[in-house]
Amino acid sequence: MGYGLIVNTPGLYYKALSSDLGVSRTQIALTSTIMNLTGAATMLFSGKLMKRVDSRLLLSVCIGVCAIIFFCQSFFTSLWQFYVSFALIGVAYVIPITLAPSVLLSNWFEQQLGLVMGVALGLSGLGGMVFNPVVSSWIANLGWRPAYRMTALLLAVCILPFSIFVLRFMPNPAKGETMYEASPASAEADAGSNAPKGELQDPSSIPGIEAKKAYRTPTFMLLIACYVLLQWATGMVQHVSGYEQSRGLTLQEGAFAVSGIMLGAAIGKATIGILLDRLKTELVLALYSVVGLAGWALMMFLVTPTPAAISGFLAGLGQGVLLVALPWLARQSFGQRDYAEILSILTMSGVLSVALANTINGTIFDLAGSYIPALAINVICYVLALAAAIAAYRLRPLRE
Repeated sequence: MGYGLIVNTPGLYYKALSSDLGVSRTQIALTSTIMNLTGAATMLFSGKLMKRVDSRLLLSVCIGVCAIIFFCQSFFTSLWQFYVSFALIGVAYVIPITLAPSVLLSNWFEQQLGLVMGVALGLSGLGGMVFNPVVSSWIANLGWRPAYRMTALLLAVCILPFSIFVLRFMPNPAKGETMYEASPASAEADAGSNAPKGELQDPSSIPGIEAKKAYRTPTFMLLIACYVLLQWATGMVQHVSGYEQSRGLTLQEGAFAVSGIMLGAAIGKATIGILLDRLKTELVLALYSVVGLAGWALMMFLVTPTPAAISGFLAGLGQGVLLVALPWLARQSFGQRDYAEILSILTMSGVLSVALANTINGTIFDLAGSYIPALAINVICYVLALAAAIAAYRLRPLRE
Protein backbone atom coordinates (compact mmCIF):
# COMPACT_ATOMS: atom_id res chain seq x y z
CA MET A 1 0.00 0.00 0.00
CA GLY A 2 2.82 2.39 0.82
CA TYR A 3 4.58 1.81 -2.48
CA GLY A 4 1.35 2.12 -4.44
CA LEU A 5 0.24 5.34 -2.75
CA ILE A 6 3.54 7.16 -2.25
CA VAL A 7 5.61 6.08 -5.25
CA ASN A 8 3.20 5.08 -8.01
CA THR A 9 0.41 7.69 -7.92
CA PRO A 10 2.04 11.19 -7.85
CA GLY A 11 2.06 11.33 -11.66
CA LEU A 12 -1.75 11.17 -11.68
CA TYR A 13 -1.85 14.65 -10.13
CA TYR A 14 0.42 16.29 -12.71
CA LYS A 15 -2.28 17.49 -15.11
CA ALA A 16 -4.66 18.74 -12.40
CA LEU A 17 -1.91 20.54 -10.48
CA SER A 18 -0.48 22.01 -13.66
CA SER A 19 -3.90 23.42 -14.56
CA ASP A 20 -4.82 24.71 -11.09
CA LEU A 21 -1.43 26.24 -10.32
CA GLY A 22 -0.84 27.57 -13.84
CA VAL A 23 2.59 25.94 -14.26
CA SER A 24 4.22 23.62 -16.81
CA ARG A 25 4.41 19.83 -16.69
CA THR A 26 8.15 20.11 -16.11
CA GLN A 27 7.65 22.27 -13.02
CA ILE A 28 5.18 19.78 -11.57
CA ALA A 29 7.38 16.79 -12.40
CA LEU A 30 10.15 18.51 -10.46
CA THR A 31 8.28 17.58 -7.26
CA SER A 32 9.09 13.92 -7.86
CA THR A 33 12.67 14.82 -8.68
CA ILE A 34 13.00 16.71 -5.39
CA MET A 35 11.46 13.79 -3.50
CA ASN A 36 13.93 11.37 -5.03
CA LEU A 37 16.92 13.65 -4.43
CA THR A 38 16.18 14.02 -0.73
CA GLY A 39 15.44 10.30 -0.63
CA ALA A 40 18.84 9.59 -2.17
CA ALA A 41 20.54 11.78 0.43
CA THR A 42 18.70 9.89 3.18
CA MET A 43 19.92 6.60 1.74
CA LEU A 44 23.50 7.59 2.61
CA PHE A 45 22.83 6.91 6.29
CA SER A 46 19.58 4.92 6.32
CA GLY A 47 21.29 1.52 6.29
CA LYS A 48 23.24 2.36 9.45
CA LEU A 49 20.16 3.97 10.98
CA MET A 50 18.12 0.80 10.54
CA LYS A 51 20.77 -1.15 12.47
CA ARG A 52 20.72 1.31 15.40
CA VAL A 53 17.10 2.38 15.88
CA ASP A 54 14.23 0.10 16.91
CA SER A 55 12.43 -0.77 13.68
CA ARG A 56 8.99 -0.24 15.23
CA LEU A 57 9.80 3.38 16.11
CA LEU A 58 11.72 4.20 12.94
CA LEU A 59 9.21 2.81 10.42
CA SER A 60 6.19 4.18 12.28
CA VAL A 61 7.57 7.71 12.49
CA CYS A 62 8.41 7.68 8.78
CA ILE A 63 4.94 6.49 7.73
CA GLY A 64 3.27 8.95 10.11
CA VAL A 65 5.22 11.84 8.61
CA CYS A 66 4.21 10.83 5.07
CA ALA A 67 0.52 10.66 6.06
CA ILE A 68 0.62 14.09 7.73
CA ILE A 69 2.30 15.68 4.72
CA PHE A 70 -0.19 14.25 2.23
CA PHE A 71 -3.00 15.64 4.35
CA CYS A 72 -1.35 19.08 4.47
CA GLN A 73 -0.87 19.07 0.68
CA SER A 74 -4.64 19.17 0.22
CA PHE A 75 -4.54 22.79 1.45
CA PHE A 76 -1.59 24.02 -0.65
CA THR A 77 -2.00 26.88 -3.11
CA SER A 78 1.56 27.49 -4.36
CA LEU A 79 4.12 25.38 -6.21
CA TRP A 80 6.88 26.05 -3.66
CA GLN A 81 4.78 24.39 -0.97
CA PHE A 82 4.72 21.18 -2.99
CA TYR A 83 8.48 21.39 -3.48
CA VAL A 84 9.08 21.63 0.28
CA SER A 85 6.56 18.91 1.14
CA PHE A 86 7.90 16.42 -1.40
CA ALA A 87 11.41 17.08 -0.13
CA LEU A 88 10.22 15.98 3.32
CA ILE A 89 8.37 12.96 1.90
CA GLY A 90 11.62 11.94 0.20
CA VAL A 91 13.37 11.86 3.57
CA ALA A 92 10.56 9.89 5.20
CA TYR A 93 9.47 7.30 2.65
CA VAL A 94 12.73 5.67 1.53
CA ILE A 95 13.40 3.70 4.72
CA PRO A 96 10.01 1.98 5.18
CA ILE A 97 9.03 1.74 1.51
CA THR A 98 12.25 1.34 -0.47
CA LEU A 99 14.81 -0.17 1.89
CA ALA A 100 13.07 -1.97 4.74
CA PRO A 101 11.27 -4.75 2.80
CA SER A 102 14.44 -6.21 1.27
CA VAL A 103 16.51 -5.71 4.43
CA LEU A 104 13.97 -7.23 6.82
CA LEU A 105 13.34 -10.20 4.56
CA SER A 106 17.08 -10.77 4.20
CA ASN A 107 17.40 -10.81 7.99
CA TRP A 108 14.57 -13.32 8.49
CA PHE A 109 15.03 -15.73 5.56
CA GLU A 110 18.18 -17.76 4.86
CA GLN A 111 16.51 -20.03 2.31
CA GLN A 112 13.79 -19.17 -0.23
CA LEU A 113 14.87 -15.52 -0.14
CA GLY A 114 14.04 -15.03 -3.81
CA LEU A 115 10.55 -16.42 -3.23
CA VAL A 116 9.67 -14.22 -0.27
CA MET A 117 11.21 -11.12 -1.86
CA GLY A 118 9.19 -11.78 -4.99
CA VAL A 119 5.91 -12.26 -3.12
CA ALA A 120 6.36 -9.31 -0.76
CA LEU A 121 7.73 -6.86 -3.33
CA GLY A 122 5.25 -8.10 -5.90
CA LEU A 123 2.49 -6.81 -3.66
CA SER A 124 3.94 -3.32 -4.10
CA GLY A 125 3.09 -3.62 -7.78
CA LEU A 126 -0.38 -4.84 -6.85
CA GLY A 127 -0.78 -1.74 -4.68
CA GLY A 128 0.07 0.45 -7.65
CA MET A 129 -2.35 -1.47 -9.86
CA VAL A 130 -5.19 -1.00 -7.38
CA PHE A 131 -4.56 2.59 -6.35
CA ASN A 132 -3.87 4.11 -9.78
CA PRO A 133 -7.50 3.77 -10.93
CA VAL A 134 -8.77 4.52 -7.42
CA VAL A 135 -6.78 7.73 -7.02
CA SER A 136 -7.49 8.82 -10.60
CA SER A 137 -11.20 8.35 -9.87
CA TRP A 138 -10.90 10.48 -6.73
CA ILE A 139 -9.12 13.21 -8.70
CA ALA A 140 -11.67 13.14 -11.54
CA ASN A 141 -14.79 12.96 -9.36
CA LEU A 142 -13.82 14.67 -6.11
CA GLY A 143 -10.82 16.81 -7.01
CA TRP A 144 -7.13 16.54 -6.18
CA ARG A 145 -7.48 18.02 -2.68
CA PRO A 146 -9.85 15.29 -1.33
CA ALA A 147 -7.65 12.72 -3.11
CA TYR A 148 -4.64 13.81 -1.05
CA ARG A 149 -6.71 13.57 2.16
CA MET A 150 -7.91 10.07 1.31
CA THR A 151 -4.33 9.02 0.60
CA ALA A 152 -3.22 10.32 4.01
CA LEU A 153 -6.00 8.41 5.76
CA LEU A 154 -5.20 5.13 4.02
CA LEU A 155 -1.48 5.38 4.85
CA ALA A 156 -2.16 5.97 8.53
CA VAL A 157 -4.95 3.44 9.04
CA CYS A 158 -3.60 0.58 6.95
CA ILE A 159 0.17 0.70 7.56
CA LEU A 160 0.84 2.06 11.06
CA PRO A 161 -0.69 -0.92 12.92
CA PHE A 162 1.83 -3.24 11.21
CA SER A 163 4.85 -0.99 11.64
CA ILE A 164 4.05 -0.51 15.34
CA PHE A 165 3.08 -4.03 16.36
CA VAL A 166 4.35 -6.55 13.78
CA LEU A 167 7.63 -5.68 12.01
CA ARG A 168 10.99 -6.53 13.61
CA PHE A 169 14.47 -5.88 12.23
CA MET A 170 15.78 -9.41 12.80
CA PRO A 171 15.11 -12.58 14.86
CA ASN A 172 15.52 -12.41 18.64
CA PRO A 173 17.60 -15.40 19.83
CA ALA A 174 16.44 -14.78 23.42
CA LYS A 175 12.92 -15.70 22.30
CA GLY A 176 14.10 -18.77 20.38
CA GLU A 177 13.74 -17.03 17.01
CA THR A 178 16.07 -17.87 14.10
CA MET A 179 16.18 -17.18 10.38
CA TYR A 180 13.98 -19.43 8.26
CA GLU A 181 15.96 -22.59 7.43
CA ALA A 182 19.11 -20.95 8.77
CA SER A 183 22.48 -22.41 7.78
CA PRO A 184 24.78 -23.59 10.62
CA ALA A 185 26.84 -20.39 10.32
CA SER A 186 23.77 -18.15 10.56
CA ALA A 187 22.31 -20.15 13.42
CA GLU A 188 25.60 -19.91 15.33
CA ALA A 189 25.65 -16.16 14.72
CA ASP A 190 22.12 -15.84 16.08
CA ALA A 191 22.95 -17.90 19.15
CA GLY A 192 26.00 -15.79 19.94
CA SER A 193 24.27 -12.48 19.55
CA ASN A 194 24.35 -10.04 22.44
CA ALA A 195 21.93 -7.67 20.78
CA PRO A 196 19.71 -5.49 22.99
CA LYS A 197 16.01 -6.39 22.70
CA GLY A 198 16.73 -8.69 19.78
CA GLU A 199 17.09 -5.81 17.34
CA LEU A 200 20.84 -5.83 16.73
CA GLN A 201 23.78 -8.24 16.46
CA ASP A 202 27.54 -8.00 16.72
CA PRO A 203 28.41 -7.39 13.03
CA SER A 204 31.55 -9.54 13.19
CA SER A 205 29.41 -12.59 14.01
CA ILE A 206 27.25 -12.28 10.88
CA PRO A 207 28.39 -14.01 7.66
CA GLY A 208 29.21 -11.76 4.73
CA ILE A 209 31.56 -9.11 3.35
CA GLU A 210 32.23 -5.83 5.15
CA ALA A 211 30.65 -2.86 3.35
CA LYS A 212 33.96 -1.03 2.82
CA LYS A 213 35.39 -4.06 1.02
CA ALA A 214 32.21 -4.60 -0.99
CA TYR A 215 32.33 -1.03 -2.33
CA ARG A 216 35.69 -1.75 -4.01
CA THR A 217 34.53 -4.81 -5.97
CA PRO A 218 33.63 -4.85 -9.70
CA THR A 219 30.30 -6.45 -8.79
CA PHE A 220 29.30 -3.45 -6.70
CA MET A 221 30.13 -1.01 -9.49
CA LEU A 222 28.21 -3.10 -12.02
CA LEU A 223 25.21 -3.22 -9.71
CA ILE A 224 25.40 0.57 -9.39
CA ALA A 225 25.20 0.74 -13.19
CA CYS A 226 22.18 -1.58 -13.19
CA TYR A 227 20.34 0.53 -10.61
CA VAL A 228 21.05 3.75 -12.50
CA LEU A 229 19.89 2.35 -15.85
CA LEU A 230 16.77 0.56 -14.66
CA GLN A 231 15.65 3.34 -12.35
CA TRP A 232 16.00 5.73 -15.26
CA ALA A 233 13.50 3.58 -17.13
CA THR A 234 11.22 3.62 -14.08
CA GLY A 235 11.25 7.41 -14.17
CA MET A 236 8.94 7.22 -17.18
CA VAL A 237 6.16 5.51 -15.18
CA GLN A 238 5.04 8.80 -13.62
CA HIS A 239 4.56 10.22 -17.14
CA VAL A 240 2.69 7.30 -18.70
CA SER A 241 -0.73 8.68 -17.77
CA GLY A 242 0.16 12.06 -19.27
CA TYR A 243 1.69 10.34 -22.30
CA GLU A 244 -1.52 8.46 -23.01
CA GLN A 245 -3.59 11.61 -22.52
CA SER A 246 -1.35 13.43 -25.03
CA ARG A 247 -2.36 10.78 -27.56
CA GLY A 248 -6.08 11.33 -26.99
CA LEU A 249 -6.92 8.99 -24.11
CA THR A 250 -8.79 10.14 -20.99
CA LEU A 251 -7.28 10.34 -17.50
CA GLN A 252 -8.98 7.08 -16.53
CA GLU A 253 -7.72 5.35 -19.69
CA GLY A 254 -4.22 6.65 -18.98
CA ALA A 255 -4.48 5.34 -15.43
CA PHE A 256 -5.57 1.99 -16.91
CA ALA A 257 -2.28 1.83 -18.81
CA VAL A 258 -0.40 2.64 -15.59
CA SER A 259 -2.37 -0.10 -13.84
CA GLY A 260 -1.14 -2.47 -16.53
CA ILE A 261 2.41 -1.55 -15.51
CA MET A 262 1.57 -2.15 -11.85
CA LEU A 263 -0.07 -5.51 -12.54
CA GLY A 264 2.93 -6.55 -14.62
CA ALA A 265 5.25 -5.41 -11.84
CA ALA A 266 3.31 -7.42 -9.27
CA ILE A 267 3.46 -10.59 -11.35
CA GLY A 268 7.00 -9.93 -12.53
CA LYS A 269 8.38 -9.43 -9.04
CA ALA A 270 6.57 -12.47 -7.64
CA THR A 271 7.60 -14.82 -10.45
CA ILE A 272 11.18 -13.63 -10.88
CA GLY A 273 11.83 -14.32 -7.20
CA ILE A 274 10.58 -17.89 -7.56
CA LEU A 275 12.61 -18.49 -10.70
CA LEU A 276 15.81 -17.03 -9.23
CA ASP A 277 15.68 -19.76 -6.58
CA ARG A 278 15.21 -22.50 -9.19
CA LEU A 279 16.69 -21.61 -12.60
CA LYS A 280 19.98 -20.35 -13.98
CA THR A 281 20.38 -16.73 -12.93
CA GLU A 282 21.57 -15.45 -16.33
CA LEU A 283 18.54 -16.99 -18.05
CA VAL A 284 16.09 -15.36 -15.64
CA LEU A 285 17.76 -11.95 -15.98
CA ALA A 286 17.69 -12.17 -19.79
CA LEU A 287 14.06 -13.28 -19.93
CA TYR A 288 12.66 -10.46 -17.81
CA SER A 289 14.91 -7.79 -19.33
CA VAL A 290 13.80 -8.67 -22.86
CA VAL A 291 10.14 -8.62 -21.82
CA GLY A 292 10.60 -5.25 -20.13
CA LEU A 293 12.28 -3.57 -23.08
CA ALA A 294 9.62 -5.03 -25.41
CA GLY A 295 6.92 -3.37 -23.30
CA TRP A 296 8.51 0.08 -23.51
CA ALA A 297 9.11 -0.36 -27.24
CA LEU A 298 5.52 -1.39 -27.96
CA MET A 299 4.23 1.58 -25.96
CA MET A 300 5.56 3.81 -28.73
CA PHE A 301 3.19 2.24 -31.25
CA LEU A 302 0.10 0.94 -29.40
CA VAL A 303 -2.41 3.76 -29.00
CA THR A 304 -5.84 2.41 -28.00
CA PRO A 305 -6.55 1.70 -24.30
CA THR A 306 -6.32 -2.10 -24.16
CA PRO A 307 -3.13 -2.50 -26.27
CA ALA A 308 -1.58 0.39 -24.31
CA ALA A 309 -2.33 -1.46 -21.08
CA ILE A 310 -0.82 -4.65 -22.52
CA SER A 311 2.41 -2.88 -23.42
CA GLY A 312 2.42 -1.39 -19.93
CA PHE A 313 1.95 -4.88 -18.48
CA LEU A 314 5.07 -6.11 -20.31
CA ALA A 315 7.06 -3.06 -19.16
CA GLY A 316 5.91 -3.81 -15.62
CA LEU A 317 7.08 -7.43 -15.84
CA GLY A 318 10.57 -6.10 -16.52
CA GLN A 319 10.57 -4.19 -13.24
CA GLY A 320 11.13 -7.49 -11.49
CA VAL A 321 14.80 -7.18 -12.45
CA LEU A 322 15.18 -3.86 -10.63
CA LEU A 323 13.09 -4.48 -7.55
CA VAL A 324 13.78 -8.16 -6.83
CA ALA A 325 16.69 -9.50 -8.88
CA LEU A 326 19.14 -6.69 -8.04
CA PRO A 327 18.57 -6.81 -4.24
CA TRP A 328 18.79 -10.60 -4.50
CA LEU A 329 22.05 -10.33 -6.46
CA ALA A 330 23.47 -7.98 -3.81
CA ARG A 331 22.58 -10.46 -1.05
CA GLN A 332 24.12 -13.36 -2.99
CA SER A 333 27.24 -11.32 -3.74
CA PHE A 334 27.98 -9.77 -0.34
CA GLY A 335 26.07 -11.77 2.28
CA GLN A 336 24.04 -10.61 5.28
CA ARG A 337 26.67 -8.80 7.37
CA ASP A 338 26.38 -5.25 5.99
CA TYR A 339 23.53 -5.87 3.56
CA ALA A 340 21.46 -2.92 4.81
CA GLU A 341 24.32 -0.47 4.25
CA ILE A 342 25.29 -1.92 0.86
CA LEU A 343 21.71 -1.98 -0.39
CA SER A 344 21.13 1.58 0.81
CA ILE A 345 24.02 2.87 -1.32
CA LEU A 346 22.91 0.85 -4.34
CA THR A 347 19.37 2.13 -3.93
CA MET A 348 20.63 5.69 -3.52
CA SER A 349 22.26 5.56 -6.95
CA GLY A 350 18.97 4.42 -8.46
CA VAL A 351 16.95 7.06 -6.63
CA LEU A 352 19.26 9.78 -7.98
CA SER A 353 18.76 8.37 -11.46
CA VAL A 354 14.97 8.31 -11.27
CA ALA A 355 15.04 11.82 -9.82
CA LEU A 356 16.79 13.11 -12.94
CA ALA A 357 14.65 10.98 -15.25
CA ASN A 358 11.39 12.40 -13.89
CA THR A 359 12.33 15.96 -14.73
CA ILE A 360 14.21 15.23 -17.96
CA ASN A 361 11.30 13.19 -19.32
CA GLY A 362 9.00 16.13 -18.60
CA THR A 363 11.46 18.45 -20.36
CA ILE A 364 11.57 16.11 -23.37
CA PHE A 365 7.80 16.39 -23.63
CA ASP A 366 7.85 20.18 -23.29
CA LEU A 367 10.53 20.52 -25.99
CA ALA A 368 9.53 17.78 -28.42
CA GLY A 369 5.81 17.59 -27.73
CA SER A 370 6.19 13.82 -27.37
CA TYR A 371 7.49 11.18 -24.99
CA ILE A 372 8.72 8.92 -27.83
CA PRO A 373 12.43 9.81 -27.32
CA ALA A 374 12.12 8.97 -23.61
CA LEU A 375 10.61 5.56 -24.44
CA ALA A 376 13.46 4.82 -26.86
CA ILE A 377 15.98 5.63 -24.13
CA ASN A 378 14.23 3.12 -21.85
CA VAL A 379 14.80 0.35 -24.39
CA ILE A 380 18.52 1.14 -24.52
CA CYS A 381 18.69 1.20 -20.70
CA TYR A 382 17.35 -2.36 -20.49
CA VAL A 383 19.92 -3.67 -23.00
CA LEU A 384 22.84 -2.12 -21.10
CA ALA A 385 21.48 -3.15 -17.69
CA LEU A 386 21.15 -6.79 -18.75
CA ALA A 387 24.82 -6.92 -19.76
CA ALA A 388 25.89 -5.30 -16.48
CA ALA A 389 23.72 -7.60 -14.33
CA ILE A 390 25.08 -10.78 -15.90
CA ALA A 391 28.65 -9.54 -15.49
CA ALA A 392 27.97 -8.60 -11.85
CA TYR A 393 26.66 -12.08 -11.10
CA ARG A 394 29.60 -13.84 -12.74
CA LEU A 395 32.11 -11.66 -10.85
CA ARG A 396 30.36 -11.86 -7.45
CA PRO A 397 32.77 -12.21 -4.46
CA LEU A 398 30.72 -14.85 -2.62
CA ARG A 399 30.10 -18.16 -4.39
CA GLU A 400 27.88 -21.09 -3.49
